[in-house]
Amino acid sequence: MNVSNFILFQIAWFVTIISAANGLPYVGVIYTLLWVFIHLYIIGDKRVFEFEVLISAAVIGYLLDSFLVYKDVIVFPEPALFGGPSPMWMVCLWINLAATINYSLSWLKGRYLLSALMACIAGPLAYAAGDRLGAINLSDNSSLIIIGFMWTCVMPLLIFISELIYKHQASKNQILVNGTGN
Repeated sequence: MNVSNFILFQIAWFVTIISAANGLPYVGVIYTLLWVFIHLYIIGDKRVFEFEVLISAAVIGYLLDSFLVYKDVIVFPEPALFGGPSPMWMVCLWINLAATINYSLSWLKGRYLLSALMACIAGPLAYAAGDRLGAINLSDNSSLIIIGFMWTCVMPLLIFISELIYKHQASKNQILVNGTGN
């Protein structure tokens, strides 16, 4: 499961970025919806919890990337716009990442410092790649520093939220199994 999760994550990232860079941002949205549908189907009983994780990441990602747009840290070229201020395809990248937290990135659970360090490097690299491929424009060199700081904070937060959702649901299930729930 973890290997296929990682591969599908990578494919979704490339499809989404390349399609946005080529003026077809809806292609990445459609692909992400299909991949998430398959992901949720495969994980079975955990799909409700996972859906909460995905929605949480979508909201956080939309707000953070919209903030970056409002502060002129990133700019989306006209052909890449599909919604806004953070376009829908960009939100799909957050959903795509969130779908890895409990699977191919599960080894980062509880390792907040390590996840922050990795995100400080990987986050700016992903945005720089998006810039090079033409899906976004970074306003200047300080953009990557700001993005790095943002990701240093947000990746541990996403992991923490995922852990909370799964622990809360597990405790609710335990109450129901023990028959002590109302």
